[in-house]
Amino acid sequence: MGISPMPWEEWIHLDSSYERYLSIRKERTDQEVTLVNKTIEGFFPHSLEVLVEIASFLSLRYPDLLSVERHIFDEQDETTWGDSISGKEAGSVKIIENKVTGSRWNLDEAGEPGSWDPMVIAGLIVQDDLAVMVENEDGEYVLQAGSICTAGSWRLEDKIGTTLDSIHTTGGVVGWKEKLKFSMERFFQKMKVDKPVQRNNYFFQTNGVLPWNPASGPEDAFDQSLHGVNPELLPTSTDPSWTRPAPVSNATDVWFRTERQTLRRMPKTGCILFTIRSYLDPVSSMVHEPGVPGRMASALKHWPDSIKAYKGADKYLDALLPYLEKEHDRQVAEGIITLDEEGHALGAKPYPF
Repeated sequence: MGISPMPWEEWIHLDSSYERYLSIRKERTDQEVTLVNKTIEGFFPHSLEVLVEIASFLSLRYPDLLSVERHIFDEQDETTWGDSISGKEAGSVKIIENKVTGSRWNLDEAGEPGSWDPMVIAGLIVQDDLAVMVENEDGEYVLQAGSICTAGSWRLEDKIGTTLDSIHTTGGVVGWKEKLKFSMERFFQKMKVDKPVQRNNYFFQTNGVLPWNPASGPEDAFDQSLHGVNPELLPTSTDPSWTRPAPVSNATDVWFRTERQTLRRMPKTGCILFTIRSYLDPVSSMVHEPGVPGRMASALKHWPDSIKAYKGADKYLDALLPYLEKEHDRQVAEGIITLDEEGHALGAKPYPF
């Protein structure tokens, strides 16, 4: 699973690309091609808690980017009690303001529960995708709410309302049934409020498009049962002339996509918030970092066929691997890195960094 403890101050990251990500998320929220925000009926309290916890955290961690206004705390009125980030006596969040976009949301004036979706607001103040998992009566965790705008290869409309098992099974995750299912489900069931965790995942793609990888075909023609385009949907899609791209011949056309993921159990509703922050950079911009091309090449060479198929290696591997090996040799020749007796770069961190 590759999970490690998450320091509380590292929960949500905002960086210099914040405005660009927000622009993408706003455009995705406003379009009607595919579902990107939803809270299933009955799970409004879970979504609201997620929104408030995120807004409170960001207002303290990044006060120049986001602020909140609060109700005055009243011990006799539970609706005025503060969140777990700022404390009970800080008062409950009333207004959220994104100082970058100028957007301002008054939660008191938003309407009755169910008439508005907290996930829409939550999705417009972070760079992460958000998935709210809730345990059902059978002990299974179900995706009951989410804001998914930059996943790249999967859609909220295919996963909302499905179990953790179904999400991974329909996604074709290698080793899920044999190695991961039991431990992951057990981890979710036993996860503590005060023990948030983080992990990283990575892929490669042959373009620099963040929200939806066009190599997978038009998003509105995607069929998760086929793990790709449904030919019957293609003619009426947003790109009816789409054809499957040929493998790239130049490694400079390959992009490195990595996800920083966090898991945190909410203290009131008990749901687990899964955050997914996607980064996308051309591989050519990374090979100048000491040790990176060698570690990356080593990882690719150790992929079994099942992982190659899952990560779509046929689209880029023949161009990428020789390029990485050449850059690794260059770093060795120029003295940028020194190898140990086993051929590993001295001081190098385990891949992927």
